[in-house]
Amino acid sequence: MLELYLQELLSPLMLHSKSYAALSLITEKILNGQPVNLPDSPKQIYSNRGTLMYSDQPENLSYNPYDEYPNDTIAIIPLSGFMTKYGSWWRTGVDDLANLIRLADKSDKIIGTILLTDSPGGSTSSIFQLEDAMRNRTKACVGLIEGSANSGACYAVSFCDVIGAINPMCEIGSIGVMARFMDYSKADEKYGIKTIEVYPPESKYKNLESREAIEGDTKRLIEEQLTPFAIHFQNIIKSNRPNLDLSIEGIIEGKVFYARDAVKYNLVDKIMNLEQAVAEVQKINDNRKTIYSFN
Repeated sequence: MLELYLQELLSPLMLHSKSYAALSLITEKILNGQPVNLPDSPKQIYSNRGTLMYSDQPENLSYNPYDEYPNDTIAIIPLSGFMTKYGSWWRTGVDDLANLIRLADKSDKIIGTILLTDSPGGSTSSIFQLEDAMRNRTKACVGLIEGSANSGACYAVSFCDVIGAINPMCEIGSIGVMARFMDYSKADEKYGIKTIEVYPPESKYKNLESREAIEGDTKRLIEEQLTPFAIHFQNIIKSNRPNLDLSIEGIIEGKVFYARDAVKYNLVDKIMNLEQAVAEVQKINDNRKTIYSFN
């Protein structure tokens, strides 16, 4: 939990605002030393700082669990909840999912993957390994939204060959970044705590954007951190969705759309269920086999 909180503080957020209230409640409990009840999350495959291991064979780092699956299997990989880079005992990190995609891509038993998505996004640091895995995969990947794919999750599914939503009222969008600071100086005063930070002249720019933001001047934070990443995010979406209707107000500036409208604007390809998503993976795989046969 502490690691999740640190990620929140250390990275700008690609996150829809509706989920931030819940995250804030959790972090507030952590800071106050209150217990946080977490759901049990048993998992067969887990990651130890980027090294994927199978729970029954923790010493065999070369083991690929997908090799035990039948031929022509499609791997369904869930991207759900708040996106953090690292996993923990109670949840899977996005780096873990990236490694699962890499393993699925390496296994001869897997013909493609479905990225089953219901996420409000998360920290910007969470998407780098996933982007690398998606860019370098050789097999089909269909993104299927079963609730929402907002902000960082929208970033992630944009790398899929096809994007679908199971219901016209699923949400996608919130393309943008934000930062949020908590000033605890008043709380510290209450408990008689005075925090003093000292910077030498050789480090005068260290943490300057956050120091200025806490004092009410957000100009440097916006210009040097948020705007560059927001533009990068926009360019990723425009590159991955070349037919996106950029005339729609707010489509790459943070607005959220229902899937029924996102289809019209080419942010989503179609409304489809899981069986149809499976068929899409099979279709892409068959088409690639046909192309290879002509080589």
